[in-house]
Amino acid sequence: MTDDGASRRLKLVGGARLDGDRIAVSAMLFKGPVHLSTEEVSLSIDDASVLQAQLARALNEHAFPGLEQRDQRKRRMRHGF
Repeated sequence: MTDDGASRRLKLVGGARLDGDRIAVSAMLFKGPVHLSTEEVSLSIDDASVLQAQLARALNEHAFPGLEQRDQRKRRMRHGF
């Protein structure tokens, strides 16, 4: 949240594309319902890979709540820690 209470959010437009050794993504920035700007964001391949892994984990947790905790319990039971 910003100081004035209006949240900022991104809306992806178009798709991701390879631009040399970087990944380019276009996004619109909103503050509340107001469109502030449209920007192209450039990520390194490493950063895009980390973001992909983090998004996959978050989406899996959303789709299958408690899955990570079950996996941790299984590992503890199998390995004793």
